[in-house]
Amino acid sequence: MENSRRYCLKLIFLIIVFSSCDQLSNETYHHMSPDERRTLSADYTQLAKRLERGSSQNMRLLEKAIRINPSNDLAHYELSIPYLHNGMYEKWNNHITQAVELNPQAWQGWRGYSKLFFLRDYGGALVDLDATDTLTVDKTDYAQNMSVDYLRALCYLGLNNHEKSREYFMIYTEKEEASVGEKFVNENAFLYLAIIELMDEKPGKALEYLNRAVRFEEGLADMYFHKARALYKLNLLREARESFEKAKALFDEGRYLRGYRYEAIEQIYESDFQRLKDKLFSEV
Repeated sequence: MENSRRYCLKLIFLIIVFSSCDQLSNETYHHMSPDERRTLSADYTQLAKRLERGSSQNMRLLEKAIRINPSNDLAHYELSIPYLHNGMYEKWNNHITQAVELNPQAWQGWRGYSKLFFLRDYGGALVDLDATDTLTVDKTDYAQNMSVDYLRALCYLGLNNHEKSREYFMIYTEKEEASVGEKFVNENAFLYLAIIELMDEKPGKALEYLNRAVRFEEGLADMYFHKARALYKLNLLREARESFEKAKALFDEGRYLRGYRYEAIEQIYESDFQRLKDKLFSEV
C-alpha cells in the first residue's frame, strides 16, 4: 500500500512538471547521476503509457524520456508505434531500430512482426524473425503472441515460396500440438495451408486442411469461402454453393479474417465473393 501511494504521488508530481513546462532543459537534469536519469526516464515512460497512445501528451513525454536517457529502449519502442500506425515508416524505423539495438531480445521479433504485416517486407521480416532464434536457446519465440515459425510461414507465403511456407506451418502446428494440444493451435495455420494447396491446384488436400480448421473455428467466413473454392474445383457444385452461402452470411456479419490497423494476409473482400458467385451460380 505504501509503495502504491508513493508511486501515485510520483506520478502526480510528474503530471505537474509536465503541465508546467513544455521543454525539459538541460538545467533540469544535467546534475543528476546516471541512475537518477534512468529512474526519471522510466517514470516519464510509465506516465506516457497511462495516456492515449499517439496523443501529443503521450509522445511529448516519451520524447522527454529519451532525452533524459537515450538508452531507454522501452521509450523508443513506445514512441515508434504511433508512427507505425500512421504510416510514418521512416520515423518508426528510427525508433524501433534504436530499441532493437538497445534490447534485441525484447524488440527484434516485434520489428519482424511489423515488417511482415504493416510493410509487407517479407525478406526484412525474415531476417528479424530468424535472428530471434539466435537470441534464445531451445525456445520458440512469440512476437506479439504469434510463434515465429507461424510468422516465418507467412513470410514465405508472401515470397511465393510455397514449399518453405508449408514447411514452417507444419513445424508450427506439430510443435503446438505436442506442447498444448491440437485444439489450441491457431486454426488459421490450417486455413493458410489450404490456400497454398489451392494455389498449387490440390483442392482435395486443401479440403482436408479446411475440415481441420473448422473443427475449432466454425464462425469465420474465410474457412467456408475457401472450402467453396475447393469443392468447386472438385466439381461438387451443390456442396460448394452451400459453403458459399454460409461464408457470405458470416462475411456480412463482419466475421472474417482481418488485422488490427493492417490488411490481413489473403484477406477476402466483397469482390472475391462476386467472382466466386459468378462461377458457382452460372452453371446449372
